[in-house]
Amino acid sequence: MQRLSKTSRIGLAGIAATLFAGSAFAQSFDIVPRDLYTERMRQEGSKLVFCINPEGVLAAFERDLAQAIGQSLLAEVEFYEVGARDWPTRPLPLDYRIVLTEQQMFIMLAQECDGFMGFLLSASNPDWMTISQPYLSAQTVLVTRSESAALADIPFGETIGVRMMAAGDNRLIQYLGAQAEESTWRRTPYPDNELMLERLIDGTISAGMIWEYGLFGATGGDPQAAGFSYSYDLPFPVDPIEIGIATRAEDTYLNTVLSEAIDALEADGTIEMLLAENGLTDANGN
Repeated sequence: MQRLSKTSRIGLAGIAATLFAGSAFAQSFDIVPRDLYTERMRQEGSKLVFCINPEGVLAAFERDLAQAIGQSLLAEVEFYEVGARDWPTRPLPLDYRIVLTEQQMFIMLAQECDGFMGFLLSASNPDWMTISQPYLSAQTVLVTRSESAALADIPFGETIGVRMMAAGDNRLIQYLGAQAEESTWRRTPYPDNELMLERLIDGTISAGMIWEYGLFGATGGDPQAAGFSYSYDLPFPVDPIEIGIATRAEDTYLNTVLSEAIDALEADGTIEMLLAENGLTDANGN
């Protein structure tokens, strides 16, 4: 993949750092060519470069998916792995968040890759970024170490663990707060899902809330064999965790073809097959 010159890279980084704040940062679009993907296609032919988090629970699946997208588009696929020194804080285990700064994401999409795998569809995403059609829509589950994962079967006063600020955490807080004091449960927040599952195993908590692919990834796709029961039936709604590919907002053609490829791979069962091959479904195909 052709790289910007050293002088251009230094200029880009300096200007981006200066403008990195709210709407002012978005104005830094002018320092890179319009529609970088179309520009690269003219220079290099049909090639897609994806940034990827190699430590993520979805990493192997996302590599396979990117290759499938490339095959469907008759494009060569390459990867740029986010290195250990790139992360401002180490990625959380069994999580879905990309813990890069906005400045880092902007520069990576300008210099290193055409699309960034694993981005959450969120209203808080910056204006200069667009997310493709999601290739995953993950649910939140209640998980226990007993035969039942129904909240009604957990004695009042017992503790439910959850990763702080995870999908459903606010809903859990609201739900518990609306119950009578004598007929409710306690909430204990944890910094990451891995620690929460460890506390469930050692009996510190009686149940936990976790996104389904975090649980499947922790158990190789077989939570029951690992001693867990889980249920999608929660007494309050939790928005799905939708994950797609991030592109620059101005790379409209690229975002369109990626979204169309994802739709086709979902329709023909490829995405479901790749999830199963990477241990991200259970024995029932969930």
